[in-house]
Amino acid sequence: APALQSINLYCSRLTDNGMKLLSEAIQHAPALQYISLQCPDLTDHGMKLLSDAIRHAPGLQCISLYGFSLSDDCLKLFSEAIRHAPALQSISLEGFGLTDDLMKELSEAIQHAP
Repeated sequence: APALQSINLYCSRLTDNGMKLLSEAIQHAPALQYISLQCPDLTDHGMKLLSDAIRHAPGLQCISLYGFSLSDDCLKLFSEAIRHAPALQSISLEGFGLTDDLMKELSEAIQHAP
């Protein structure tokens, strides 16, 4: 769907396979501007897939992620991905329990984003 601009998935139970399918769709939606996900079962592998997709979504302006419980390494991958999101204007992360080290990583990514 090349004209798709927004994806909202709340209370979804996406498995790694479901996240793979979603990530592939994101990479084929050049007009995508907004992603909002609440996936309490998202694994580190699923977040890696999402981070890879973000790198290939040049029009992405807003990312909202809710209720994830992920490793520090996964959140570092996300931080790296937003460095490659030139149109990104808004990030909302809720329920992550960000540590000082992760906040530093995220802060650096924001400062060095295009």
